[in-house]
Amino acid sequence: MIRRVYLTGVRFLIEKTELLKELQEEVEKCINCGFCESVCPTLPASGFRSSIGARGRVDIASALLGELDKNGKSSLAISESFYSCLDCFACLQVCPAGVNAGKVSHLGKSIIADSTTLEINERKAIADMIVSVTVKTMNPLGLRKECSKWSGGLEFDSASDTLFYTGNMYQLMPYSKKLSGVERMMGQKATDAMARLISSHPGLSRLTGLMKDDALEREMNRFLQDIYALLSAAKIEMNYLGEDEPYPGTFIFDLGYISEFRRYADRVTEIFHQKGVRNIITVDPHTYDLLKVQYPKYVPEFDFDVCYYTDFLDALEFEKDHALTTLHEPCHFTLREEAYNGPLKYAMKITDVVLPDRSGKKLMCCGGPDELLFGNLSDEISRERFQQLKNTGAGKVLTACPICYSNLRKDSSVQDLSTYLKTHLKI
Repeated sequence: MIRRVYLTGVRFLIEKTELLKELQEEVEKCINCGFCESVCPTLPASGFRSSIGARGRVDIASALLGELDKNGKSSLAISESFYSCLDCFACLQVCPAGVNAGKVSHLGKSIIADSTTLEINERKAIADMIVSVTVKTMNPLGLRKECSKWSGGLEFDSASDTLFYTGNMYQLMPYSKKLSGVERMMGQKATDAMARLISSHPGLSRLTGLMKDDALEREMNRFLQDIYALLSAAKIEMNYLGEDEPYPGTFIFDLGYISEFRRYADRVTEIFHQKGVRNIITVDPHTYDLLKVQYPKYVPEFDFDVCYYTDFLDALEFEKDHALTTLHEPCHFTLREEAYNGPLKYAMKITDVVLPDRSGKKLMCCGGPDELLFGNLSDEISRERFQQLKNTGAGKVLTACPICYSNLRKDSSVQDLSTYLKTHLKI
């Protein structure tokens, strides 16, 4: 036991040292030109508060490192700046020095989660709650049974080494949306008190199951069923773990709890190996990016072939629709190093696509990742993005991400790509 604790402590110190070194390297590249501010969604949405913009986040990180170097501790209030970052990477696309303020924010959140270098507690109670419940139940809200209900009546091949993996993202949106509304109604203090109680007693997380958007749940379940129908039409044999499906740990990673994520990812990988999985079909951009890019960095044994569901649809035929349609491209596909354009490819196969001015590498985020912690900021960004999409003159707005759909769902013109493809599938 002593040896195990010692090794864990050494590993923690190494991780912390590497984290600060990585942050230093990223911050030192900044030439303070401000190009990043022209594309950062949170800056104008916050009323141009410099600390809630890409350059402000890099400047704050620089000041943080300065205090740590001088005193070994920091008294700066940094959580609002780093937690409000959407992790969209739009800033990276325009930075002449190659600075990624999204990466800076993620490293900053990791420092907050560590907390040993901060003189004030900057951790978010709701973040602690989500991590605690996820580690305990392998689901952010302890709702594994509820997250599997969409599959009722559908047939899967339990012998297949190809896994239909939802990552729980579609299923959690109805709860996330409702919880955000509760936080605004109760206020931050009451919400934090509730979060701390659940963190101490993870079993109470099931009470959050009473808070959901029923209409949104029906829609999200239909989207998953439509993805299943498309893959079945393509003759893909696949397994689904149902209630045994583990959440991938997206929130743990996004919130900066790196040590916890490393251990959690090990558990998920072990489950996949035990189930005989070789290939993983993901259905949302966040899970795809997490498994395809991040998991291999933290889990050497993660040796699975990770794909997105549109990779398997080439043999299918679709009815042509000449109605003018626009597509909101997901940040985790379009603005990442290994850009993926599956949704756009299939939208263009079926319909006449017109993209907004801010598309491709100029893409603007929907604001969805801020929904839970910064609801008002998220609303402001989503309204702006929705208007950009509507300004194209298109009659339909397609999304390919449950977070994007949930945040841009302003009227009936918004539709998930899965349902659009299923509707135009030639039988």
